[in-house]
Amino acid sequence: KVQEQASIVVRNLALEPDNEEAIVEAGVLPPLIALLRSPYERLQEHACVALRNLSVNDVNEMKIAEEGALPPLISLLRSPDKRIQQQA
Repeated sequence: KVQEQASIVVRNLALEPDNEEAIVEAGVLPPLIALLRSPYERLQEHACVALRNLSVNDVNEMKIAEEGALPPLISLLRSPDKRIQQQA
């Protein structure tokens, strides 16, 4: 439950362009990427959306790739959950 709420907060804060780089600099990428591998689909979905929101920023986009988010995102494209596929 805490992980879900935290990922929702990051997801929402990342909608504001002024927050994007600060969120990544605060170290949020490793935990978000770990949530992509969660057995819970809701956590996967929230992590995908948060990463998508953060990736709008070019600097963050590179950091997200460098931190290793692409393999789990690609894996989620095969999820049975259509919402997760769309977000990945």
